[in-house]
Amino acid sequence: MKTDIRARVERLLTRLEASPQYAGQGKVLFADLERQQLCSAYLPMEMVRTFLGGRGANMALLYNLYEDGRAPLDPAVPLIFGVGIMTTTLPSATRGNFTSCSPDSHAILDASGGDYFPAFLKRNGYDHLVMYGRSPQWTMLEIDGEQVSFRDATPYLGTDNMDFSAAIERDLGLKERETLAMARITRAGENLVLSSGIMGGPKAIWARGGAGAKMGSMQLKAILVKSKGKQLATSRDFKLGSKEIGHKILSTSVIQNALKQVGTPFLYKPSRSLGAIGTKNNQETTWHDTLDADNFDPYRPGMDGCYLCPVQCRAMNDLTPEGKGGWGANALKGLNGNASYDKAQAQLEHHHAKSYQGIHGDGKFDRYDHGDGPEYVTVGKFGPNIGISQPEQVLRLNNILNDLGLDSASTGGALGWAMELYQRGLITQADTGGLDLSWGNYPVVEQLLFMTSRREGFGNVIADCARAVEKGHYPAAALDYRMAVKGLFQSDPHDARILKAFALGLAVATRGMDHLRNRVTLEINARINDDPEFKSALYGGFVSAEPNSYIGKEHAVRRCENTYAVGDSVGMCRFNTKLFNSPSLPDLDDFSRQLRELVGLELNAAELEECGRNIIGLERLMNYRLGLRAADDTLPRRWFEEEIKVGPFKGEKIDRAEFEALKARFYTVTGLDEQGIPQPAWHARLAHIVTGFAVEVELPGSPVRTMVLDEPVENVAELRAALRRRLGPDAAALEDRSLNVAIDGTMVMSREAEQAVHDGSRITIVPALAGG
Repeated sequence: MKTDIRARVERLLTRLEASPQYAGQGKVLFADLERQQLCSAYLPMEMVRTFLGGRGANMALLYNLYEDGRAPLDPAVPLIFGVGIMTTTLPSATRGNFTSCSPDSHAILDASGGDYFPAFLKRNGYDHLVMYGRSPQWTMLEIDGEQVSFRDATPYLGTDNMDFSAAIERDLGLKERETLAMARITRAGENLVLSSGIMGGPKAIWARGGAGAKMGSMQLKAILVKSKGKQLATSRDFKLGSKEIGHKILSTSVIQNALKQVGTPFLYKPSRSLGAIGTKNNQETTWHDTLDADNFDPYRPGMDGCYLCPVQCRAMNDLTPEGKGGWGANALKGLNGNASYDKAQAQLEHHHAKSYQGIHGDGKFDRYDHGDGPEYVTVGKFGPNIGISQPEQVLRLNNILNDLGLDSASTGGALGWAMELYQRGLITQADTGGLDLSWGNYPVVEQLLFMTSRREGFGNVIADCARAVEKGHYPAAALDYRMAVKGLFQSDPHDARILKAFALGLAVATRGMDHLRNRVTLEINARINDDPEFKSALYGGFVSAEPNSYIGKEHAVRRCENTYAVGDSVGMCRFNTKLFNSPSLPDLDDFSRQLRELVGLELNAAELEECGRNIIGLERLMNYRLGLRAADDTLPRRWFEEEIKVGPFKGEKIDRAEFEALKARFYTVTGLDEQGIPQPAWHARLAHIVTGFAVEVELPGSPVRTMVLDEPVENVAELRAALRRRLGPDAAALEDRSLNVAIDGTMVMSREAEQAVHDGSRITIVPALAGG
């Protein structure tokens, strides 16, 4: 029997606080979109100490409010936004996360983003927004300090990113990124396109998992923060610590010479030279040097970035005749670190000429010939992945994606998958509505993006993304060519058959095939690989120097996963967090010092790392509730069965037996059981903090021999029902009517609805004894 989301909210509110628990703590605002009612509370310190803020606290809130069995687009499944605990107070701490259940994949939805919305929300006094229910008509949530209200959104329906922003600025008399910050969806989100994101600016997007579709299912067009708010007061020591962190960021070579100059597209060259750039849906792993970052130089007029971030890593683009271009030109020349396994590539400069005369070559230009970006992901996914080699075409597709509010990773993944199916004859022009899906067919790709946002024709198939087989668009054989894990297309274009740590990370990542959860980027850093003592200290265990070795890679992925989870939860940008780009960027010691000054939390680096592990553990428990098991921590068939054909690591693929042994070691160092969830003692500890309830249940005959039930129940009858929901496909063993329940060693023989179950009880499911 389904319970009302409002009852779950009420139960949660009894465990939250009525007043701030530390100076500067923001509210948790609960917004019932159906009834347009609001209430608020504060997170308790025990929850903050265990999961911090942002991503971690979001998951604790979702874990309480989600009811097993509900579909992701059910309005009773909340959409939660949370800022990092130090968002706006640290250099590069600009981030916040949208969290829910993913309509795009089979896992959690958790997307991190920056720009100005997280900072403005925090400065207006809110740490988390919990939104649930379906508005009776399209609405917008408006926040201006203590004033929170709803505004009719129907005049803005059908607008995409640029037109929506212009209309809101006009109607409210405010300026985005100055007196206004917004999180909004485009028509793609309105149409429940599964790869649609939530836009946070001209380019910033909460992309992974279909957050736009989730927001659209609630008939919520936008969240508007109508003032900059007030900056949090901080101590002199905190300011000095922040200054030191800023210096650490700006003095790092990769920041100085790459991110500040050209942005993330600098990563294309090392992937290409390594023979590891995903090409034509990963059938190949090499592509043209025409998409090396310096080929974008003529169209790069400058850089932009998130609120008060000193890095400004977002490249602008301008293809028009008036565009200046040239920012960052020659920035990468001679940087051997840019191509660790092919130093000659570091000397290569293309000196690409500005030759663009409009997409049709007729001298006509339009709104998509200038904008923000692209990032490395978009270069890869809309370059080699779909057979495009011209930088001008990639730039234009990037600008269209930004306006349509589409995740370039999942949309590019869906397009690459469709193109390979077309190549192999699994779909034909009869299926595509006459569209020619040949590799590199730019006009069709551009057309398909607009069709996807509107769910028109074959665009409806692309809109269903990795679920196209499930939705009946493709035959089951198409799954052999789907480059996805847990139903989520790969986030970046780096083929991971060579780097085994990359491969493990993509397999075990909690939101699906996504490098931003645990990418061991420094595996291609020769200086680190040549210093075994430093590498072991960096990752907390021996990690082989050879990138294609399986030895010790579990330690590297574990350390990265913990660190990045903490970074997301304090609000730090991934690119400016230790291990992702450099070993000398801000680390857990830096965060520890600043948390003590800002919040009063006494958490050393080891304790913060445990916070990261707690966040991952809770995410894995949430995925278990969504039906995921250890078998879902895997990789696409292609990487196990097909070898790399080019480059210095020709012949590499993933060995199944070695991979399973590596995964088992990863489970052990993480503290997971054979199903990939926290061992009972750890689970019980998390449960007491998150839901306030935990009973250990022994389940003889079940694949899960011992589990912790963390959903509050009052009696044995409720316990049986909760176990069936929580175990999902593993619950078959409980259907035996001869099974009895024993509570703390005492058998329950009758009146199960009257037999109380208390927090901390030990439950045993045992066969009834009979004789004669």
